[in-house]
Amino acid sequence: DEEDYRCPLSKEIMRAPIPAGFGRPPPLGTYDGQTDPDEHIDNINVIIDLRMVNGAIRCRLFPTTLRKGAMT
Repeated sequence: DEEDYRCPLSKEIMRAPIPAGFGRPPPLGTYDGQTDPDEHIDNINVIIDLRMVNGAIRCRLFPTTLRKGAMT
């Protein structure tokens, strides 16, 4: 039910299927709030673009790069 859903991403994004052949996620750097956030986003975009990751999967991968203070 909608009240119990606590993910910051929409249900539609979380339900999106992983494309066939996607395999393991690419190794992505992490961001803890101590460095330039724009640089982190640029670096992540380069890696994700190389793997041709789009849409919902891109949205699902990005939060996995956040650590500590960057998640609040």
